[in-house]
Amino acid sequence: MHGAIEHPIADQERELDSHRTSVVQEMYRAYLDAHDLLVAGTSPSDIPALASFSARLDEETVFRFPSLGLELQGREAIDRFMVEARQAMGLRERSEHVVEHGDLVVSFNRTSVDGADHEVPVVAVFQFAGDQVVAFWGFSG
Repeated sequence: MHGAIEHPIADQERELDSHRTSVVQEMYRAYLDAHDLLVAGTSPSDIPALASFSARLDEETVFRFPSLGLELQGREAIDRFMVEARQAMGLRERSEHVVEHGDLVVSFNRTSVDGADHEVPVVAVFQFAGDQVVAFWGFSG
């Protein structure tokens, strides 16, 4: 008898991975939609569309962007950077493609700043532990 073998744990992992991918896609859309609020100084934690993602960060979450020599730790520092980058440069980042691989979610993005006539490719890597984002790395071209 040849029947399909069910793997409930594998199914749960696929659902979690799909959820993580959606979380990252929704976060990028929300940052674009909330651009004016961020430029005005509103913390992502205080913007309903971004608060659920911000809640996935804690004081141990580390944000690294090697090409900028930047390493931040904790939700408050990361939220502050997200506001300041938009205030100082008019930073806008849109996600073109998101994939998951185990506990990592990778987003291939295009980033622009006010006054620039081109976009820069960026790869963003989010490491999850369950529903929490424990680390982030950003790489720009």
